[in-house]
Amino acid sequence: MHFVMIFLDGFGLGREQDNPIVAAHTPNLDKLLEGHNLWGQDRQIQTEHVFFRPLDASLDVPGIPQSATGQTTLWTGVNGAKALGFHLNAYPNEKLVSIINERSIFKQLADRGKRVTFANAFTDQYDQMVASGKRRHTASTLSALAGGVRLRKAPELLAGKGIYHDMTNVILREMEPELDIPLFSPYQAGQNLGHITLEHDFTLYEFFQTDVRGHKQDWEKSIALMEQIDEFIGGLMSVVRHEDVTWLLTSDHGNFEDFCVKGHTQNPVPALGWSNRQVEWPQWVRLEDVTPGIMGMILT
Repeated sequence: MHFVMIFLDGFGLGREQDNPIVAAHTPNLDKLLEGHNLWGQDRQIQTEHVFFRPLDASLDVPGIPQSATGQTTLWTGVNGAKALGFHLNAYPNEKLVSIINERSIFKQLADRGKRVTFANAFTDQYDQMVASGKRRHTASTLSALAGGVRLRKAPELLAGKGIYHDMTNVILREMEPELDIPLFSPYQAGQNLGHITLEHDFTLYEFFQTDVRGHKQDWEKSIALMEQIDEFIGGLMSVVRHEDVTWLLTSDHGNFEDFCVKGHTQNPVPALGWSNRQVEWPQWVRLEDVTPGIMGMILT
């Protein structure tokens, strides 16, 4: 089995009102979910190929879920908020880094001889900023590095063997025009992810523009972003539809799904899965269930 996780930061399950996920035109996801508006908090689906259910992102700790603790939990199976006693935003602190270094899903799988990779591409400028202390690694990058993953760079991006965090390279072209990186359509980016997936046992792609848009609350741009995600899924499916591939789309906390709230929400997040063959989907309920569930699927 080739397993790929598509991580959409700040992507929860909310009401139909004030929800750009519902307002967007999403034919690829609608086909999988057998209709539109199936992103509700109480919906559950299990068909021959598709699995969908809500995940509790609260981590059993009072307060609003945040990225550092949620993502640490998602990629280790260890409840980061309980380990700290509170929700931590942005970047993992020393205690969370220690948990990631020990329990990262990349490390656990690599230690068992599995081929693991992080599909996101980085730049030399990013490396320089981290080395100078101007930037810090997020939980996703720390998790990949803990598993011995080499970060993809501009040459891989140019060759279609890496994907920038915005899928299309628009942001990268503005930040570093000297790299002369071409624009990708979301569909092409999804195809690139599909080809990367077929070369590995476990692949992660992180997309955090959903959380950015949720904070900025630009309605039209958020709808366009959701439609970009749907096109990305279409590109991925065009490559993996007839392959031994399983993918999971999930998140760390809510935000993007509710424009009545400025900031993160306490909504559940999706576990949307697809597989070309019948698989025994784990009975995921909470974020901390995800890594053990994926481990079981890949190692069985």
